[in-house]
Amino acid sequence: MKTIILSLTFVFLLAGNGMAQTAESQKTAETTQKSETVKLKVTGLTCAGCASHLYKVLKETKGVVDNSVEYPGDIAVIDYDPKKTQPEQLIAAIEEKTSYKAVVLKPNNDK
Repeated sequence: MKTIILSLTFVFLLAGNGMAQTAESQKTAETTQKSETVKLKVTGLTCAGCASHLYKVLKETKGVVDNSVEYPGDIAVIDYDPKKTQPEQLIAAIEEKTSYKAVVLKPNNDK
């Protein structure tokens, strides 16, 4: 009898854990679906420190979900919430808060 109760308890714990993971997966999927990605060509980056500075500026910019800055390569890849910001606003934030310039890269012009 103890074996059956322990087995049922184990099954319920596993089922509950699975539901929690499913809910978390759905939340992540909703967040992912709401964001859009833009690639920017950034001029004025001269070192990894510049890339780090730009990353921090973007991280603090309203509507930015995630970002990465490549140096060398001078590319910023930004995931953003289109309800809160647009690429033009991201470029304006970069140019206002740093000495760098940025333009949107077209999908077939990645480099």
